[in-house]
Amino acid sequence: MTVEGWVATATDLAEGSPAEPSRAADQAPSTCPGAYGLRLPALQGCRELLADAPQRWTEWRIDVGAGSGAPAELLEDARARIRSAPSGWVDIDRERRSSTINLPKTPAPAEIAQPFLGSTAIVAAHWAGLHSFHAGAFVAHDGRAWAILGSRGAGKSSLLAALALTGTPILADDVVVVGEDLQGLAGPRCIDLRTETAAALGVGEPLGVVGTRERWRLRLDPVAPVAPEVPMGGWIQLEWGEPEIYGVAPEQRVRTLLANVALRAEQRDPAALSRLMELFALPMVCVRRPRKLERISETAERLGHHFAQL
Repeated sequence: MTVEGWVATATDLAEGSPAEPSRAADQAPSTCPGAYGLRLPALQGCRELLADAPQRWTEWRIDVGAGSGAPAELLEDARARIRSAPSGWVDIDRERRSSTINLPKTPAPAEIAQPFLGSTAIVAAHWAGLHSFHAGAFVAHDGRAWAILGSRGAGKSSLLAALALTGTPILADDVVVVGEDLQGLAGPRCIDLRTETAAALGVGEPLGVVGTRERWRLRLDPVAPVAPEVPMGGWIQLEWGEPEIYGVAPEQRVRTLLANVALRAEQRDPAALSRLMELFALPMVCVRRPRKLERISETAERLGHHFAQL
C-alpha cells in the first residue's frame, strides 16, 4: 500500500464515503514535496516537513508493508535491502524507483520522512553516482552549506538545533546528500533530538520511541527557509573539549570524510569518483564543544561568529 493510498483510505472510512478524485485533483498542491534529491508525491501527508522538489529531482514511490526481524542486507545494481533497527527493513527497487518500508507497526507519514526515508536516500544517491554522509548541514552567511560530520551520539543534532534557535537556516539533519554540481540537497524540515537535549534547549514535541530511541522533534522555522539545493562550502569535524575552532590538515580531512560516508560500496562511475575528489578538496574545520548541554548555545554562537568573519 502506498502512504498516499493508506491516508486516503483512512479518511474515506472515517467519513463513510468514497473518495472524490476530481475534487482531490482540483485541490492538489502545485508543487511536489521532496527531500535528498527525490520527489515524493506519496508524502503529501507530511508536506510541511519536506522541501519543494525541483522538477529535475527523481520521482520516487514510497510504499508501506509489514514485517519484523533483521533480514540480510544487500546492495545490487537493481535492488537493495537495508535493515531498519531495531526491527524491519526497506526494500528498494531501482527500475521501479520505489521503496517498501516494512516495519512491525505502520509508521505515520511524518515518521517516514524522518528517520525512515534516510536509507532510500542513501541508496538512491549511490545509484545516481552521488555521495551521502552521516552528517547534518546548515547554511552560513555566504549562502553556502557546511556539513557537520559525526557518528551517532557525536552531537550533530544538538548543535544544529542550537544553530536553528539563533536563526541559522538548516539544510539537513542526519543525512547529507551532495548533488551532481556539489550542492547540498535539502533534507526533511525538522531535527530529531534526544530527551536530554530537548530539555536543555527547551524545544521539541514528543514523538515517543521511533526507530531505536525516544525522539523530540524540532520543526524548522519557515521564517528561515532554505533552497532545495545549496552550494557546498565545507565540512565540520566535531570533537569534545573546551570551545575551539581550527583548520584541519588535508590528510585528516580525507580520513574524516571517508569515515562518515553513509554507504560503503564500490563506485565505478568516473564522474562520481571525480566529485568525491572535489569534496575532499573543500575546507574542513574542527569544532570542539563541551559535553555539557548547558553550553551548547555557547558553541553555536562561537560557530556563527566564525562563519560571519569569513
